[in-house]
Amino acid sequence: MPFTALHPEAGRLDATLPDLGCGMDWTQVHKARPRVDLSCPECGWGVHAKHSPSRVRFFCHDPARPPSCELSNESWEHHMLKLELAGAIRAAGWYAELEVPAEDGSWRADVMASSPDGAQRMAWEAQLSPITVEDIRARTARYRAEGITVCWVSPHKKPPQWIGAVPAVRVRAPEEDEPWVVDDGVAGFDFAAGGWAFREEELQQFVRWVLHGQLSPCRSLPRYRQVTRVVDDQYWFFRRDLWWTSRQSSRAQNEHE
Repeated sequence: MPFTALHPEAGRLDATLPDLGCGMDWTQVHKARPRVDLSCPECGWGVHAKHSPSRVRFFCHDPARPPSCELSNESWEHHMLKLELAGAIRAAGWYAELEVPAEDGSWRADVMASSPDGAQRMAWEAQLSPITVEDIRARTARYRAEGITVCWVSPHKKPPQWIGAVPAVRVRAPEEDEPWVVDDGVAGFDFAAGGWAFREEELQQFVRWVLHGQLSPCRSLPRYRQVTRVVDDQYWFFRRDLWWTSRQSSRAQNEHE
């Protein structure tokens, strides 16, 4: 279920944009007759424009698609998180493109954010499938080698093992009309208490602060890496080597040390 497709004349289409990213109307590809020859940018198989029951626009693979296509194998939750990230990026005043591949095919960003002047790029990765710390560090390094920063986003209830190894957050999906919330990966340094404290923020606000430079990754110094948190009225201990935090909190840690 990709959000993007290749048009034989217009090129790359993005179903999340009003004009599909190329000045076209959705009706020109959705149930159009004769049918438009669209293809999946990942596997090259034929796709067609479709609506979900909740009116989310996307492209659906034609029958007998290749079983190995990564875009078609992504879950609905994965797609909805990508859509939420793209919306938050655009609300922050940046451009967002979904399912953007590297020129050499070495990576494909779920959502690529670009600053208005085009000088900065940041990949936002919805990571639902299991991945080792070594692999996610290697993928982060590939982005960094091309001057692209990255934030990994997990929607799982339990913190993944890589949450403190790379710039990352864990998010909580909304119930009814509530917003998406970042509930792990953001912290403030409490100078009086001498340690880090978890901070919860709405996902859209978090994305805005990151893109505008108000939050950045900060390495936790060794004696501050164990952090307590109350979960279901019980105290739990977590180890975090890396946080998204403000410059003020980063300075406070150094001053306390």
